[in-house]
Amino acid sequence: MSTTEKNVPHRTIFIDYKPAVLQKGVKENWFIVFYAKIPTQNEFKRFRKRVPPLSPTREREKYAKKMIASINQKLDSGWSPFYEDNNVKYKSLQFCTELFLKMQEREVQDGIKRPDTLRAYTSCLELFQKYITDKKIPLKFVIELDTNTLQNYLDYLYYEKKNSANTYNNHLRLLNIFLNWCKTKNFINVNPAESIKPKTKVQKKREVLAVDIKAKVRTLRETNFHFYVLCMLTYYCFIRRTELTKLKVSDVYLHGGYIVIDGTNSKNRKTESVTIPDVFLPDLAQHLTTANNSDYLFSADKFKTGPTPITPKKISDEWAKFRKQHKFDSKYQFYSLKDTGITDLLNSGIPAIKVRDQARHYDLKITESYTARNKFADEMVKSATFAF
Repeated sequence: MSTTEKNVPHRTIFIDYKPAVLQKGVKENWFIVFYAKIPTQNEFKRFRKRVPPLSPTREREKYAKKMIASINQKLDSGWSPFYEDNNVKYKSLQFCTELFLKMQEREVQDGIKRPDTLRAYTSCLELFQKYITDKKIPLKFVIELDTNTLQNYLDYLYYEKKNSANTYNNHLRLLNIFLNWCKTKNFINVNPAESIKPKTKVQKKREVLAVDIKAKVRTLRETNFHFYVLCMLTYYCFIRRTELTKLKVSDVYLHGGYIVIDGTNSKNRKTESVTIPDVFLPDLAQHLTTANNSDYLFSADKFKTGPTPITPKKISDEWAKFRKQHKFDSKYQFYSLKDTGITDLLNSGIPAIKVRDQARHYDLKITESYTARNKFADEMVKSATFAF
C-alpha cells in the first residue's frame, strides 16, 4: 500500500451508511429512516425508528430532529446498528477478543492453562488491534476480517518491524487459535488465517559448547557465582529458561538429590522431577546457604535466592553480556548449555532412555537426535578394530 493511500481517511474510500432522515407516513406514522452497510456485503439495509406522537406538531418535529442528529453522530463516529442485532455473527473484533481473553483467564484460574499462555494471547491480540487502529482499517465486525488483512499484518511484523520468522509464526499460530474459537462461537463462517502458510523454520543457532568455551563458562564460578549455578542447572538438569524463573527453593530436595518441576510451570504441563548429579550438589548447596523455602531459586538480586523472580529476558541478557565479554560466537546461545549437557550425558554412556527422562522429552527420538550434533569424528568408532 502506498504512503498516500495509507494517509487517506477511510470514509473517502468506504461509505458504510446513509444518513438518517425523517419520513412522514399516513395516519401520523413518523419514522426516522437510515441505511447501514451489511457486514461483508456491498449492500445496505434500511432501519426505521418510530418518532413518538407529541403535541403540538412542532414539538414532535423538534424531537425528530434530535433523533436524527443523535443517529447521524453515532453513524459518523463508526457505530453500526448491527452491533445491536441479535444475530450472533455481528460482533465487533473488540467484543470477541475481550470474551476470548476472559474465557482464557478462567482457564488459567482453574489451572487448565498457564499464565504465560494468557500473556501470549493478550499481547498478540492487543498488537493486532493496535495495527487495525493505526492503519485506519475500516473493520467493525470480526466477520469482516479477511485473509488479506491478516497477511498484511503478519508481513508488517516481519518486514516493517523486523521481527523474526519465529515471531511471524507465533502470531499466525495464536491468531489461528483465536479465529478457530470465533468459528466455534459462530462469530465467523470460516477462519481467514487457515490458508496462510508459516515461514520456513530456520535451524536454531545453538551448538554444543566447545572445550575452550566450557573453560570460559567455568570462570563464572569465581566472577558471578549465582549465575554460574543457574547455568550449571541448565547443563546438568536440562531445566528450561522460563522454568528456571519460576523455581522456588522449596522445589529443591538436596538430600534426595532431585528437583521438582511443577506442571503449572513446565512446558509439557506435567509435574516431574529431575536428578541433581552428585558433582553439582556442593555448588547448589552453597547457592542455597541463606535461602528461605518461600524464596525463588533465582531472584532479581544478582541471581541469588530471594522474593523477586527474574525474567527469562534477564537470563538471556546476562548470557549475551558474558558471551560478548569473552568474545565467542553468537551460535553459542544460552540453551547451548542444555544441548551440551544432553550430548555429554549421552556420550558418557548413560542409556538414551535415562537421558530422555532427565530431559523430559516426550519421544526418545528427540533425545537420540542430540547424538547427531557432534560435528566431528567419533574417536571410539574411528579407532575400532573391526574390518570387512
